[in-house]
Amino acid sequence: MKEKEIFQAAIILLITVFLVKTLIPFYTGSMMPLVVLSGSMTPMMLPGDMIIEKSVDPGELKVGDVIAFYPPGKENTVATKDSTVITKENTLVTHRIISLEEGKERRFQTKGDANNAQDDFKILASNVKGKLIFVIPFAGYLPDTVKKNKNILLFTVILPAGLIIFDEIRAILLYSNPAKARKVEKEQKKIARRTSYVVKGKRLAAFILITGILFTGVVAHNLGENGHVVLQKEQTIKNQGFFSQVYVLTPDDYEQRIAINFWYGVITPDNETRVTVPENTPAIISSVPYILPVFWIISLSEINPYFPVFAEIGFYTFLSMLFLLPLWYRKSIVGRKNKIKFRRLFAEWKRALHLT
Repeated sequence: MKEKEIFQAAIILLITVFLVKTLIPFYTGSMMPLVVLSGSMTPMMLPGDMIIEKSVDPGELKVGDVIAFYPPGKENTVATKDSTVITKENTLVTHRIISLEEGKERRFQTKGDANNAQDDFKILASNVKGKLIFVIPFAGYLPDTVKKNKNILLFTVILPAGLIIFDEIRAILLYSNPAKARKVEKEQKKIARRTSYVVKGKRLAAFILITGILFTGVVAHNLGENGHVVLQKEQTIKNQGFFSQVYVLTPDDYEQRIAINFWYGVITPDNETRVTVPENTPAIISSVPYILPVFWIISLSEINPYFPVFAEIGFYTFLSMLFLLPLWYRKSIVGRKNKIKFRRLFAEWKRALHLT
């Protein structure tokens, strides 16, 4: 087997393993997608976002975790930032744990990050259905959009599926004739041997350098304080950039996060916010432009306060490279140029010998 075929097989294997590991939990029910309906957890997740919840042992949950649960009672009123939403028994609510009680069965006090008051009920461990692990921005709008607009369903599902089916039928008809099939396979092997994919390395490196510098300048101009600080009783965080800014405060003692009033948030340009904290609290500040979802920034900042900076630069540089793909990556068929040159040379030779 050639090196190219081995490489392709390895890529296919890795993709297959990734898909299996990703999809099996959804099939077994250990992971489930949910659509955000209210603004009670704004700005970490917005209405229309899709969130992924993972089944978890309630005994492993701690203060600060965001959980999905069934509220007690057949019908409950849950306060949101802007209005009141009636939540039915089969509707899950996703809020943050702010305290817990040990006992015969664990009980959790929850609160929406954007709500002024905690929930007026406590959640039994048996009612907890999962823990938030990921947010996909705006993906929750897709099912409704497809349902309302049949053209989207046509162009995104029916038409591609029809083309695949048509191609398979054509292949079946083609290979039903052994002689024709052998001829096609022979021609395809010839094309495969002559086909190569060329990466223009110098051009790619130049694009990465230019876009990397550009996005580094954009992000650096909008950075606030990043690193380890000792927070005072009232900490003022300013945004002097031209983008909205996301800040995240992570105390050395992780569970102290709940004691900080507005430990994360979004600040509009040329504005500031005041955060109330227990005095002399050692913490890490991560502050970056609001060009990635807030949940992603929070998750990255928990690893390292500078990770969101690198992620924003890397993410948008990568998107730029995809957009510029035709300029640095092309398909080349070996022999095509040689054939053209040979024909031109042959024509000149005929003219020189006065054959034309």
